[in-house]
Amino acid sequence: MPLSGQRIVLIGGSSGIGLATAKEAAARGASVVIAGRSVERLESASREIGVRAETHSLDATQETAVEAFFASVGPHDHMAVLVPTVPDAEVRKSVRGFADTPQATMEIVMRHKFWCQVYCARHARRHLRDGGSIVFITGQAHRKSLPNYPLVAAADAAVEALARELAREYAPLRVNVVAPGLIETPLIRDLPRGHREALEALVGPQPVPRMGTVQEIAEAILWIMGNGFATGTVLEVDGGYKLT
Repeated sequence: MPLSGQRIVLIGGSSGIGLATAKEAAARGASVVIAGRSVERLESASREIGVRAETHSLDATQETAVEAFFASVGPHDHMAVLVPTVPDAEVRKSVRGFADTPQATMEIVMRHKFWCQVYCARHARRHLRDGGSIVFITGQAHRKSLPNYPLVAAADAAVEALARELAREYAPLRVNVVAPGLIETPLIRDLPRGHREALEALVGPQPVPRMGTVQEIAEAILWIMGNGFATGTVLEVDGGYKLT
């Protein structure tokens, strides 16, 4: 259990994949720091995780807030950024094809999917202990097209390119990426029926013909944190989506 006794910071750790990762990390003996915008969700998550959880209110789209957060958290061993691509279902409704997506929505997508990860990587570095790591989260839209996801695809590709560069620049700290496929998260469950059915149709032809679970992605995140020989790596956990 390589994470036992270590301190793990999860940005966006109060729900979905982030919460599953926090709970599993605590179960493996790590102490967990979770940050998110909703105080209510943070309090609920803390109760689920238990005594090993520390919570902080944070809007990770604001770089000054991110810098102050890491200064207050101090030394830690691993950090992962799990901020959702869009903040809520209302914004998600405005994500369409490239020509039809409003400029404001485009900026929200890039701010959440790319800039949050940039800010966290920039300001976590000086507080990460020797042997530590950064984990970015991307997806599959830039490997195999998803309808209405051109901006997400562009942001994911940018994050993976950044991770490769930081793996060299930040060494001996390790920098890796976990790239999930379509995952059953609370936000997915709250989608309008037609949108959800479209996503379910995409996973049907996969070798693993279903959406993934948040627990499966949590296990991948913790595995790559704990593997001291993995850096500059993109770990795809997608049920074989790109093979369809």
